[in-house]
Amino acid sequence: MKSETIEELKRSLIEKWAASEMRAGIGVSGGPDSMVLLSLLCGICKSEKMRNFSVFVLTIDHNIREGGVSAQDSDFVLDWVAEQKKLNPDIKLYAEKKTFEKGLVDETALKRGKGTEEAARFLRYKAFEEFALKHNLNVFCTAHNKNDQLETLIQRFLQGSSPLSSTGIQFERGIFFRPLLSVSRQEILDFARDNKIPYRIDATNNETVYFRNKIRNCLVPFLDEHFEGWQTGVLHGAEKLEDLTASARAVTDAATVTAKGKNKAELPVKDFTAFDIGIRIQILYKAFVQAGVQQRIPYQAVKKCAATLAMSSYGVSVAVCGNSLVISYEPDFEKPFQNVSRKMLAQNESLFSGFFMIIDKCGSYTLHKNLEIVVQKEKNDTSFGPFDFPLVIRNRQSADKIRSADGSLKKVSRIFSDWKVPEQLRDEIPIVEAQNTVCAVIASWCGYKDWLVPQKDSKNGVYISMRKL
Repeated sequence: MKSETIEELKRSLIEKWAASEMRAGIGVSGGPDSMVLLSLLCGICKSEKMRNFSVFVLTIDHNIREGGVSAQDSDFVLDWVAEQKKLNPDIKLYAEKKTFEKGLVDETALKRGKGTEEAARFLRYKAFEEFALKHNLNVFCTAHNKNDQLETLIQRFLQGSSPLSSTGIQFERGIFFRPLLSVSRQEILDFARDNKIPYRIDATNNETVYFRNKIRNCLVPFLDEHFEGWQTGVLHGAEKLEDLTASARAVTDAATVTAKGKNKAELPVKDFTAFDIGIRIQILYKAFVQAGVQQRIPYQAVKKCAATLAMSSYGVSVAVCGNSLVISYEPDFEKPFQNVSRKMLAQNESLFSGFFMIIDKCGSYTLHKNLEIVVQKEKNDTSFGPFDFPLVIRNRQSADKIRSADGSLKKVSRIFSDWKVPEQLRDEIPIVEAQNTVCAVIASWCGYKDWLVPQKDSKNGVYISMRKL
């Protein structure tokens, strides 16, 4: 596909929008994707057919990167827009900058328990929606491209996302529109070069600290080198999954969920129980949103709730009241943690429910109010090991690392981030240490995974099992 495709896209958008007055918003970071899309919309503004077309630009300073780099990016966007208006005084082009308060993204990540990337996206889209409402926009454009779609599909697959979200990014969802979704990143770069469109590069995109960047910089190049045609296969698979899940999505969207105040939602219990478990789970997620739940609720907990019609954990209460299933959320569940920075949590591992236990003989031990550990010589279906005495069972420390399948060491803090474990649970998860080496991270008891590295050379090892109290 050649870069002329973007010109074809421009013509199709003119045809799509020419019939009526259009007020289009766009989120612009200053990177090549959003700058090319902004240039495209400016070109539409100049068309004789589009005299009733207005473009409203929102650029956001997330206030995360050091040295004011993100502020420089957003200022670059404002300067470019000002230059365009100077060159073309008649075009209807407007721009605003929004700066997030310092620390807001980290605080939101802590509250939602889903990581910095997700928190930034959550805040960004909230700002987009407010901007669209403020300016009475018909559509708000974002610059997602084909490569973004592929990375999203891989990410959701690796994270075990539900089938409804595993279909990838939608061309249109509510007010949001993604015109470049079928255009590759290379086509965009070629178009920017050929048309002398300036842009800025976010240096953090080349780092592999964030999960999404690992996919982009490590996994995708490996797939390109070793699996020819994988991109087509992934995109076609997503299209088939979209066709398969369309009816389930329609049923979920049509389900009646009524918000009752700020932190409560209800739905008819008779209608809810008429669906199978899979649909019930999706409706519950919808109800959680209506009730104002922001943090991640583990899938297994939601699945159990869908079957039993009851839940009392993670600040969420679900119960049958008369003819209704009532979902209530208690925001105070998170308040003790909201004023504690992530760095402080990492450095003060005993701040909340810290525990430290040296075990040199078999028996049962209570770690904290939620968990009991059993150490025994015999192996059973729920135990893991073997490990040699003495064992240390404790909560996390900031420097903890554990061996990966490839032999490399991985930070336990990174594992928690990848699993999306809320900060308020991380100090409850046992770390098992044997022979001065971290050999297990036990999180299955609270709906996550276990990370186990048995001592292969153990001769008189013991086995460990956990029981939730």
